Amino acid sequence: MTIIDIIGYAAAGMAAIIFLPQVIQTVRSKDTKGLSLSSFILISISNSLWFTYGLLTGDTAIILSQIFLFPMGLTILFYKLKYG
Repeated sequence: MTIIDIIGYAAAGMAAIIFLPQVIQTVRSKDTKGLSLSSFILISISNSLWFTYGLLTGDTAIILSQIFLFPMGLTILFYKLKYG
C-alpha cells in the first residue's frame, strides 16, 4: 500500500462519516427546517455518480465512502421531504 492509497482511504473514511452527525440529529428531532432541499437532492445525485464512477474505475476508496454517504444523504433527503 502506497502513501497515495493511505491518503485515499483516509479521505474516504472521513467522507464516509461526514453526514453522520446530521443524520443522527435529523432522525432524532425530525427537524429539517434549516436544511436545503436542493442541496440534498444534489448531494444524493453526486453521491450516486461518485459511486458509479468508483465501480467503473475499480476505485475501492471511492466505492467504500459512497456506500456510507449515499444512504445517509438519502436519509436526510427523505426526512426533508417527509417533515419539511
